[in-house]
Amino acid sequence: GYTTTGAPDVLQSEFHPRFHQREVREFCNAHEIQFMGYTPLGRNDLAPRPAVQAVASRYNITPSQVLLKWAIQQGVVTIPRSSNPGRCVENAQSWVDGVVLGDADMEELNAMEDGHRYCWNPDLL
Repeated sequence: GYTTTGAPDVLQSEFHPRFHQREVREFCNAHEIQFMGYTPLGRNDLAPRPAVQAVASRYNITPSQVLLKWAIQQGVVTIPRSSNPGRCVENAQSWVDGVVLGDADMEELNAMEDGHRYCWNPDLL
């Protein structure tokens, strides 16, 4: 069988403005574990939200780029999923375009937190 010793290097868990995982991320930071968020764009319902649209408009970037920057600026590694080559390029630009969301914009996105999960809930196992 498989065995391991020590803490993992990376912990993958759902992460987006509606589900912040603050306690999990604090645990990871305290134990030098990189938190990696999946489902950063939600299920096609985050981009049209007024807060995301407003921030995108202020910076002249796409809603997807806003959502990715929100994660990146919190130290969360995130890999959006897309089979569309154009969207893959657009998403990758989020890491190198030099745009930094301001504190007020981050707070506006943080206010979307409502504990909603798009994926499975391990608490129900």
